Amino acid sequence: MKALPILLVLLMLWSAIWRPGPGTMWPGSWSWSSPRPRQRTPMTTTAASTRDGLLHTELTFSPEDGARVEEAVSHHPSGRWNPFPMDDKMESFLYRGGAAELAGWTVPEHGWWYLLDRQEDREGSMLQRSSFNYTLAVYDSAAATLSYLEFDT
Repeated sequence: MKALPILLVLLMLWSAIWRPGPGTMWPGSWSWSSPRPRQRTPMTTTAASTRDGLLHTELTFSPEDGARVEEAVSHHPSGRWNPFPMDDKMESFLYRGGAAELAGWTVPEHGWWYLLDRQEDREGSMLQRSSFNYTLAVYDSAAATLSYLEFDT
């Protein structure tokens, strides 16, 4: 249960650096504690309009704090964090022409990933749609980096 407070603070930290909006994966009502990142990339937004585009940022931790973050995501109560490797279809969708590739991310060999489909109509598989609205978070164990993006088309 020590992991829960760590993740709560980490997510509070994120709430200070990204735009709030409907469907985000970090409800503002959570209050968590987390290690302070050694480095944070500036939040980057590429938008065609106010509602479409790519928002992403990365937090890098010391190896010791990174281990605490990994413990928190791997035992997250939502059960929605998945260990790498991804299946080939999902990896291709996100990293080969998808938002993770647009953000300049590489596929971690070891770590955890979280995907939230925010599409309102939710008709059909997100792999088959012509428009996308999703949130992706990735924890890279080797780099002790937690990456976050929102993609809307």
